[in-house]
Amino acid sequence: MLREDSPLPSPFVKWAGGKGQLLAEFDRYLPSKFASYHEPFLGGGAFFFHLYNQALIRKAVISDSNPDIVNAFFVVRDSLDQLLTLLENLQRYAKDENYFYDVARPRFNSIRLKTGEQGNVEKAALLLYLNKTCFNGLYRVNKKGDFNVPWGRYTNPRICDAPNLKAVSRVLKDKEVRVACRDFSKVKEDAQKGDFIYFDPPYSPLSPTANFAEYTSQSFVTADQVHLAELYHELASRGCFVMLSNSLQVSNLYEGQGYRLEKVKATRAINSVAAKRGAIEELLVMNY
Repeated sequence: MLREDSPLPSPFVKWAGGKGQLLAEFDRYLPSKFASYHEPFLGGGAFFFHLYNQALIRKAVISDSNPDIVNAFFVVRDSLDQLLTLLENLQRYAKDENYFYDVARPRFNSIRLKTGEQGNVEKAALLLYLNKTCFNGLYRVNKKGDFNVPWGRYTNPRICDAPNLKAVSRVLKDKEVRVACRDFSKVKEDAQKGDFIYFDPPYSPLSPTANFAEYTSQSFVTADQVHLAELYHELASRGCFVMLSNSLQVSNLYEGQGYRLEKVKATRAINSVAAKRGAIEELLVMNY
């Protein structure tokens, strides 16, 4: 439990497709009650923290296949003091474009994680630095697995947000909260009848040139969307409460199954052309 004088924890990284702006609307679609909570595409964890802050989570398994983000969660949980020391030092380079390109990004790419659960403090600190200083706070890697997002030109980015990181660390230390680095399909090994699962995968692109699924060196392609839909059906038949966010392009995978399909509007800022950013309709699928 959080202390009364603690700030409410919130995502400590920016994440493409993050659900911060939709949380209040999502409250309308929650199951009336549920047992354990599962989030297999964790990203920044906005929905998880939102539910935890409302004391709606009794037990949770949160996971992602991206080893860099999971590593950061492990470090915030287990090695916070060391992380804060490194972030305070990196704060000095918050407006240093040369440091970004010549030091931080190459060093980040040189540290290869065997798993996402090893808790490499330097890798986590550099992830937060890059995340706060790169273009639009994006995370993108090439086929070699190298982070390749350019400099973002922020006025005064905040690299070290100690109060929030301390609040997040306390949440992650909750013995009923488990963090894992694994493929989304592994959720079926844990999910039981009455559990609540929220899927927020890399979205199916709105156009052939709009694909932004390079959260890992293996893109999330059409076959993965089909696999996810099959997993959704399996969990629904098991008696789980399942909610999924995605683009409208995958509606056909969920229509005619007796599910509730809703459209919600979210502002997306991934497009490099500002005039092409704005509110777009997204799909929300629930089996309850």
